[in-house]
Amino acid sequence: MSDLPEHEPRWRGFLLGSSEALPLAVFLVYVALADPRTQAEWRGPYYAATAVAVAATALRLSARLALNRIFFALTLYFISGSIALATHWPWLNELYARMEATAMLWWVLLVGAAFTAGSASGFVGIDSIDRRTAVVSSLGLLGVTALAALVSGHFAGNRLLSAYLPFVAVFVSHGLIRARYGARRRT
Repeated sequence: MSDLPEHEPRWRGFLLGSSEALPLAVFLVYVALADPRTQAEWRGPYYAATAVAVAATALRLSARLALNRIFFALTLYFISGSIALATHWPWLNELYARMEATAMLWWVLLVGAAFTAGSASGFVGIDSIDRRTAVVSSLGLLGVTALAALVSGHFAGNRLLSAYLPFVAVFVSHGLIRARYGARRRT
């Protein structure tokens, strides 16, 4: 898998590059507009985000593009929430409701740990670096993600401190690591 090829038309490159962020946007806009309160009302945001996430993942994989590990974790979060709602596992959705954005960050942490352990490019997803550098960089990003999850959990209920700033810290850290090692585009 690779970053976006240089010969891609601009519109296709933009579509492929931004497709992974779309599910989170769909979820957040849906939640803001619908203001779901009951488990049944949460089906719409989860099902919509899951459908977009699966389509975006399939699109990127069919184009043989690497997945951004952070967005892949959010895809798994949406899928797990949808499965819980479809199979009537209220305990999982109640846990997600209590944890808020922290639940997403725990998924990012789990996926990051799995990629750090099992992928040559690690959690950071940079194919052009050696394994040792990938592991060290990935461990740094895991540390930032763990700290972000702790801050998020501590400030649950405060959108700025529990959701926005922790995710900004994770995405900015990922971007800085990728920039340091000359990764052309985000994966």
